[in-house]
Amino acid sequence: MAGHVLTNRVVNPVLRPLLKGRPGRRLGRRLAVLRYTGRRTGLDHELVCQYVRSGPTAWVLVGRPEAKTWWRNLREPQEVDLWLAGEHLRARAVAVVGAERPDEVAAGLTTYLAGAPAARRALGLQPDRSAADVARGVCLVRVDLEP
Repeated sequence: MAGHVLTNRVVNPVLRPLLKGRPGRRLGRRLAVLRYTGRRTGLDHELVCQYVRSGPTAWVLVGRPEAKTWWRNLREPQEVDLWLAGEHLRARAVAVVGAERPDEVAAGLTTYLAGAPAARRALGLQPDRSAADVARGVCLVRVDLEP
């Protein structure tokens, strides 16, 4: 809990403007700022997240989705703002829950793990297991970038 408070209250407020500006070109190779609108409140929220990009799609792995609430705002597709490598993009994001759509999560997770192999350890994914083996317990956010 204390680690999340430090990250959310200290680290992320420092990173957000850096990732949105010129330093974001370098820092933003793996970190993005995602701005979405709260479903019930209508308020805008910004978070720093790790992503992997594959063509016109960026994937965000939701760590411990059962303990997080932000991704629930994206249960229905929603227009979002995204800063990747210091560049502002409009996009459409949707949460993809493995228990509901295991095939899509397995495909997205395979892409994510190819770009961020260290995430295998965070997921407890042994080298002899595939993304499909853990897809049911995973939540990803698929961000489709607009041209």
